[in-house]
Amino acid sequence: MTEKPYHILMMSSWYPTTHQPFTGNFVQRQAQLIASIHNVTLIHTISHPSETAYRVEKKVSGKLTEILVYHPQAKSIITKLSHQNKALDMGLKDLKKVNLLLSSVVLPKGFQFDRVKNLLGCPWVHIEHGSYFRKAYWKTLSLAQRLLISRSIKRMDAIYVVSEQLKQDMLAQYPKLKIGILPNHIDTDLFKFEPKNPTKIKKFLHISTLEDSTKNPKGMLDACKILVDKGIYDFHLTIISDEPYAKWETVVEDYDISNQVGFDGPFDWEELPRWYQQADAFILNSNYETFSIVIAESWSTGTPVISTPVGIASNIPKELGIQTKVNDPASLASAMEKIINETHSFHAPAISAAAQQFSAKQILAQLETIIDQYVR
Repeated sequence: MTEKPYHILMMSSWYPTTHQPFTGNFVQRQAQLIASIHNVTLIHTISHPSETAYRVEKKVSGKLTEILVYHPQAKSIITKLSHQNKALDMGLKDLKKVNLLLSSVVLPKGFQFDRVKNLLGCPWVHIEHGSYFRKAYWKTLSLAQRLLISRSIKRMDAIYVVSEQLKQDMLAQYPKLKIGILPNHIDTDLFKFEPKNPTKIKKFLHISTLEDSTKNPKGMLDACKILVDKGIYDFHLTIISDEPYAKWETVVEDYDISNQVGFDGPFDWEELPRWYQQADAFILNSNYETFSIVIAESWSTGTPVISTPVGIASNIPKELGIQTKVNDPASLASAMEKIINETHSFHAPAISAAAQQFSAKQILAQLETIIDQYVR
């Protein structure tokens, strides 16, 4: 029996870098969580137009070693693979014996995960977060992408996904696949319940990248416009994003709802709890989510959610929020009106208690069970 602590090698298609500091930050937090018990090495390769040579960034914090290898971009597939393989070899150069490969997000780097399994001969457990298994998205994938996914799945020793919804989407493409569920975790000590100060103006909050096709920010603004056109003015929606939002500020001006909608951010993760704690409700108007960590964070602060049926909010219990229809501004406006008129009440401490299922302690215990099962 291998003795703890184990040495876990983590890899992901998404991870925070100099060029994209927020992408895959939940994978980084998971690496930090596992490193509270085990030795973890995280290797990630990155290409970017500004990178003209290979360079390695290495950071050691406690039991976590992060190795980011930057390399030039290329136009041809052969050159791309050459760059990526060389960058991966540089990351693996001084790697000590690994007990388990733990990967996240199979596209586009599944071939790297597979290569590492071959090189190291270790078990491979994969956690999927990607949205490409849903029917509409799956149709847009190239043959090469589908082959990469299928080959990777055959090579994995175990597969986990972050929500029941993603599991069902994946089973639609691979009906015989055995899939476990491992949610993302949140810091329930940071995103904690604080009593709210009631105000006449009802405060709504939204936090996202504001990406059009999935987050549907226009639908939120349309809902606010519906309320204002009905003569309902006593509300304010704060939209926080780590991506540019000037485009949406223009829509707000055109709709003449500047008194009801404002933008802010980006903020460091540690700065976000206060925004949830001050809100009467959090709004998620997405067309699709595999998990939606902002929903878990909102619940953890005792804040109810108004959400479309996506990710962990695919079937909201009435004590945790209000379910709305996808791509239906009138449905969202109606839910917001219930909060504004206080015709729908919530018990904040109970909401916060329900979010404990996503606490670091709970998810780490599940991770430990998985790791112990496959380490050899």
